[in-house]
Amino acid sequence: MTRVRFGIIGAGGIANGFHLPDLRQIEQAELVAVADVDGERARATAERWGAKAHYSDPAQLLAREDVDACIVATWHPTHVPLAIEVLRAGKHLLVQKPLTTRIDQANAFVRAASRARSRGQKVQCLPFNWTPAYDLARRLIGDGTIGQVCQARRRVAHGGPGRQSWFYNPEIAERGAGMDMGVYAVSGLTGLVGPARRAFGLAKTLEKGVRIDDNVVILLELAGGGLGVTETSWTQRGTRDGTSIHGSEGTLHLEPGDAEIHVFLTRPAPGWFRPTVPAAPSAAPHRHFVDCILRDQTPKGTPEHARHAVEIMCAAYETEKTGKAVKLKTTF
Repeated sequence: MTRVRFGIIGAGGIANGFHLPDLRQIEQAELVAVADVDGERARATAERWGAKAHYSDPAQLLAREDVDACIVATWHPTHVPLAIEVLRAGKHLLVQKPLTTRIDQANAFVRAASRARSRGQKVQCLPFNWTPAYDLARRLIGDGTIGQVCQARRRVAHGGPGRQSWFYNPEIAERGAGMDMGVYAVSGLTGLVGPARRAFGLAKTLEKGVRIDDNVVILLELAGGGLGVTETSWTQRGTRDGTSIHGSEGTLHLEPGDAEIHVFLTRPAPGWFRPTVPAAPSAAPHRHFVDCILRDQTPKGTPEHARHAVEIMCAAYETEKTGKAVKLKTTF
């Protein structure tokens, strides 16, 4: 195989604003078909991006023999049911974040993904946390450059997706900022410092007239012994998000978007320095997925990691109700 032929399920903003512009930049990728419950939206998206076919029923897309891989880019609670159908159809799968809003669905997905991977199918779960700076930070932490991790913090937030959007409808989205934006913080932090074993969260709704959480903070007991904090919001104005990892021998800070890395070390002489990192490739998440298919490699965004992030986020909602920390059952 020298080219990956794609189908996409979901023709909304994330498909047209993220997935399809990225695919267009990759020479080895071709969009074949689009499916959406809104048939007119599927048609318009197919025409805009040059797909051969469009459907209102995803099953028709999945029946096509000329589709090698599929992107699931629908509402959060619908990701897993559709993703499992993609895997059953024998297609490679890229699934939009968050994996799901429910841990039982996440467990079912991991089982289905395990069977699919044994057949040679590639499965990649977003978010994709491997910019060159992020990857370097992960290696520095892993090789002990900053010593034992004591505390870690990651904040990813913005002013909200727009009050008129489905994101604010709990009957559709089920969960709010904690799942939509919190997944970037949770997945990104655990990708750097490893899994957690306990979680305690606070999920609040601060904006008047909103029926879904718009601010969430989660405290984590890391499996490695340190403490972690993730923060997200839909109500902030202005931002200086980022990631700080504090160790017994130094501190590491990632700038917003994981574009730059700054490191403070105690030895040989105390001080900050900024490692040189290469520029991030364009369309990085999709380019990585295509490369893994063509080179028969394992994608970095694993189902197990995505499930662990879902369990942590679900724990935040549980502890908001009970006031008790949750002992986590999953790892990656």
